[in-house]
Amino acid sequence: MNNQESRQYYLPQSIARLLTVDQLSKCKNLGLILDKYPPESAIQRSEGKSGWLKELAATNHVDVRLVESVYRRWLNMITARGATHFTAITDWRMVVGLGGESVLETDLTLHHLYGIPYIPASALKGLTRGYVTGEVYPSSDIEHDNEIVRRIFGSQKQAGTVIFFDAMPVGSKIDFVLDIMNSHYPHYYGEKKLPTNDQNPNPVTFLTVAGTTFVFALAPRRLNNEVDSKDVELAKGWLQVALEKYGIGGKTSAGYGFFRMVNDGVLPESLTESLQTVSTPTSTPSSTTPKPAITERIRPNIPKFREGQEITGSVIALTDELRRRVPADAKAILRYQSFATRDVLIVVSAEEAQNWKPGETRICVFMREEERDGCTLLICQPRASKKKKA
Repeated sequence: MNNQESRQYYLPQSIARLLTVDQLSKCKNLGLILDKYPPESAIQRSEGKSGWLKELAATNHVDVRLVESVYRRWLNMITARGATHFTAITDWRMVVGLGGESVLETDLTLHHLYGIPYIPASALKGLTRGYVTGEVYPSSDIEHDNEIVRRIFGSQKQAGTVIFFDAMPVGSKIDFVLDIMNSHYPHYYGEKKLPTNDQNPNPVTFLTVAGTTFVFALAPRRLNNEVDSKDVELAKGWLQVALEKYGIGGKTSAGYGFFRMVNDGVLPESLTESLQTVSTPTSTPSSTTPKPAITERIRPNIPKFREGQEITGSVIALTDELRRRVPADAKAILRYQSFATRDVLIVVSAEEAQNWKPGETRICVFMREEERDGCTLLICQPRASKKKKA
């Protein structure tokens, strides 16, 4: 942070004077830095924000021993409450709270005390209920919920039989990855002008969580109650499927927020050994304690999509050059997120797609992946209409 000394902050001078290179590098609460101490340049200009996040990425702002202590305190609490728990690891990247209120335009949900990533219980409960009412017991609105759904998730008049807890990270590996989303037609979205290719892209950088293991917990509302205990096991299975199939947080259509189960209710040996290593006092903790990394990755890797997963893309014109790189029966080609078209293309061959207009945003259903001339083709079909039946 070579320019730290000359940076300006929207803070009283007596406080801004303390924000030196040394002081900020010692801070082990990333949430505190992002929320309270962004410089003026990061707030006023997008390039200023990008540069500041890159500088943060070069410094470790997670206290591993604190993470271990927080987890053990959380584990003692849910155990006393009779909860059942399971572990799962992020399948790629996750960003919870991306649209939260922040002077930085984008946000990331971090614990307000510890500055570590966590997943709010309300988000997990909403995810589970969304999966259940969409696939298990289909319901158009809360008034028509199945009796089992109403009993487990509750209503305005009665609390549900299952309590959802915040999911907490465990182990010494917590990676924050710098990512980017790019609006290729800013005048089209902001000023309703034609989506022409002469518009300058508007890159927006943001932080995501990757390579991190979380522990999820659910408990019966009434202890030693047979109905509530059975409902917990039912809700636990639903939540596991929802995490693997739907994902949690923002940009799930782009592959973010998906999890894979690690071990049902038991920490894997690698995590157990990690906790034991962190808990063992040493004379030189800085040289022996594993340090989580914040890694800058401006160009993201292509996520691994599952068959049936929804993908959002922006329709682009079928030029002769693009036609040579896609199957002959392709009716529409879409740009996938901020990837260059030479790297990734969404290809749709259904007849109805031939009427899609360049610049339109469409949601497609992933079928399979193909490689052609160094380009990854995401072969999809149009998403079925979700119009309500009469």
